[in-house]
Amino acid sequence: MNKQTIITLIAALLPVVSFSSCEDIIDVDLRSVEPGLVIEGTVRMGSAAEVLITQTKDFSETNEYPPVTDAVVVVSDNAGNRETLRPNEAGRYVATSIRGTERRTYHLSVTYDEVEYTATSYMPPRVEIDSLTLWKLPVKDVPDPQVHFVDPMGEENQYYRYVLRINGVQPLLKDRLEDRLISTENVDGSVIRQPIFISYVNSGRDDDPIEQDDVVTVEMQCIDKDVYRFFDTLYRVGEAAANPVSNIQGGALGYFGAYSFTSKDIVMKWEE
Repeated sequence: MNKQTIITLIAALLPVVSFSSCEDIIDVDLRSVEPGLVIEGTVRMGSAAEVLITQTKDFSETNEYPPVTDAVVVVSDNAGNRETLRPNEAGRYVATSIRGTERRTYHLSVTYDEVEYTATSYMPPRVEIDSLTLWKLPVKDVPDPQVHFVDPMGEENQYYRYVLRINGVQPLLKDRLEDRLISTENVDGSVIRQPIFISYVNSGRDDDPIEQDDVVTVEMQCIDKDVYRFFDTLYRVGEAAANPVSNIQGGALGYFGAYSFTSKDIVMKWEE
């Protein structure tokens, strides 16, 4: 595995806030890498489709990733909608008519330098978070939020991803990143209770990730299997011998994901 490819991919994905959660801190070896295309496309429920295209760089070059703005980007869905996206001032390709709708399948086509890259993603129907509670490990001083929901019976909803915000800000998270994903493939239709362990750096508050009266927001995203695999391998990339598994055909890095979501807040209060 060329691990510089991984760090370049991470750096390219961090600017996108529509689908990204907290930045992933991964220790990697710094090696030379050939430039390549990174595509990140998202279709968020109720929002316009967005695509960001950048290129990887060699480690010896500057740590800047200007967007590619001369690609041909087309997004369509199985309801007969089709749109060619134009880049905005920030270099993001943003749709004007195609928006995220539950139970639709979305298709992405990106043509750049005479090469076409394609991907498909299905948006499962949203699943409501029933409640958030606090749950504390005996070895920890502060509790963590615990998500409660009922996984519907059937194959439409089997993969979920959690995005956390603390007082409205997405923190820099590290450790146990896999806890921010869940597959119910083997427990279909079950009642789910899942704690989300919080640890992050650069908090500006010594080493305490959570303080009394902080408001933690948990957004639960309903994603398809390919998007789940991308984030699962991304979070585990330090342990694996391969790059994150992309659902984009044609050789580009990144992913294309449609997702529905629900969210809830909890105020962090506990006995010390």
